[in-house]
Amino acid sequence: MADELGEDVGVLLTNKGEGHGAYGESRCVTSLVDAYFLDGEVPADGRTCP
Repeated sequence: MADELGEDVGVLLTNKGEGHGAYGESRCVTSLVDAYFLDGEVPADGRTCP
């Protein structure tokens, strides 16, 4: 999906865990998503959360 959105819009964030949603379950994902929504900080493309 990130590739389809293009370089200026989409980044790939991978969570190595179980389940469909990681927000609120993974400290790594939650902090990256919060940083994006609250501060506009886009995570590095290809970032992986353990």
